[in-house]
Amino acid sequence: MRVSPDQALLVRVPASSANLGSAFDTAALALALHLEVQCLRIAEGGVELEYRGPDPEQVPLGPDNLICRAIGEVAGGAAGGVRLLVRSQIPIGVGLGSSAAALIAGVLIGAELGGGGHSREELLGVAARLEGHPDNAAAALLGGFVVAAQTPSGVLTRRTDLPSQLRFVIATPALALPTATSRAVLPSSYDRADVTWNLQRAALLTAAFFSDPLSLSPELFADRLHQGRRAQLVPGISDCLNVRHPDLLGVFLSGAGSSVVGVVRGSEGEVGELFREAFAGAGISARTRVAEADNAGAQVSRAEGPA
Repeated sequence: MRVSPDQALLVRVPASSANLGSAFDTAALALALHLEVQCLRIAEGGVELEYRGPDPEQVPLGPDNLICRAIGEVAGGAAGGVRLLVRSQIPIGVGLGSSAAALIAGVLIGAELGGGGHSREELLGVAARLEGHPDNAAAALLGGFVVAAQTPSGVLTRRTDLPSQLRFVIATPALALPTATSRAVLPSSYDRADVTWNLQRAALLTAAFFSDPLSLSPELFADRLHQGRRAQLVPGISDCLNVRHPDLLGVFLSGAGSSVVGVVRGSEGEVGELFREAFAGAGISARTRVAEADNAGAQVSRAEGPA
């Protein structure tokens, strides 16, 4: 149903953490840090955008903004004039899915402005194409733990809820790691033994998430394809990946980095301190925060009156 001029469209999208070590470009999970966008139709054409959140200097306010690009991709000229108020808890450029959240928000808004008629599968396909890979976008849209595969006709996904007993300790060093830089250090081909090694752990990791997430262990997140090379770009990451604690079920580089995420069933403060010490030992300061899982995924609602 088309959004009327006196309605504000509200979209809320979670952050996401992808790769999870062994499941490179395959899996992601949604975190309860959110991007919220209020959208209101205005008489003038074009888009007015206001951003409130981390790293404002990195957020374009014009047509290059990912939310605006995604709206245009889905709604085209039917979008008309809109005012967007963007509030975000997701830091930019540190591997927590800020771009995927923006694209998912944009395709959902574009679908509403254009009068609907798009399935979530179609919208995920658009976001994944704009993002370049489907894992973060799938977790941001669907919530929980998601495995995703790009096919010629769209994106295949399977998801499951994450248990409330799990918490995610996020350590973000004071050094961003652009995805392009992080991708550039990866080779064009891999040794078959290393690929097999990763596939074994990725299969076990997925099975554990779907059957008994509290049985996760650090070995399931171990990786030979990308983390070691990317860790060389930011001092302290390698030491974080080697942190062990009785309540730490696994630790991995979040997306392309630079954040490191630990999956815990308690002792969040102790694990966070171990991460800070690992970065400090390499001369890098780091911020830690604890997030719950987001099993709801992206949400769309409406409210009467101006946003």
